[in-house]
Amino acid sequence: MKVDGVAKRVANWIGRSPKVQKALKGINKNPAVFSAVVSFGLASILRPVAIGALPFKNDKDKKCSQASAVSAGLIELASTIAIFVPLNKSIEKVSKSLYNSKGTFYEGNNSALRQFKSVTNRGAKMLFIIPMSLARFALIKPLLNSMFKDKPQKVAERKMDRWA
Repeated sequence: MKVDGVAKRVANWIGRSPKVQKALKGINKNPAVFSAVVSFGLASILRPVAIGALPFKNDKDKKCSQASAVSAGLIELASTIAIFVPLNKSIEKVSKSLYNSKGTFYEGNNSALRQFKSVTNRGAKMLFIIPMSLARFALIKPLLNSMFKDKPQKVAERKMDRWA
């Protein structure tokens, strides 16, 4: 019974809070950006922390895994904002014109338009998946250097490392 009371209070708060309503309207206007921001937060903060808590035999592997997670979040966010939001706006304009055009298969056919949008979005993602993956892997090395700045070794230690 307590769950029902808590759920009602939360629902009332969501329905009455102007800040929550404003946030929900923004999310509804551009759900791809919201999804990318949440994905970025999870990939850049939560996942590296979780990886850091795991036992690794090699510390370098742990650092690379953390940098890879951050890189994935950054590329996801950047590609969504730079590529997919403008692309989705263009697809929406095209689908509206197809819906209103006379004598076409899409005229007044909501189901066909949803399929058109879905196929177009998936096709675009397939086109960009290889460049996005290459960018992700290219970003790992600079992230490693910026995230994990190791203390510079002394000259004697470097010489010893060569012989080890």
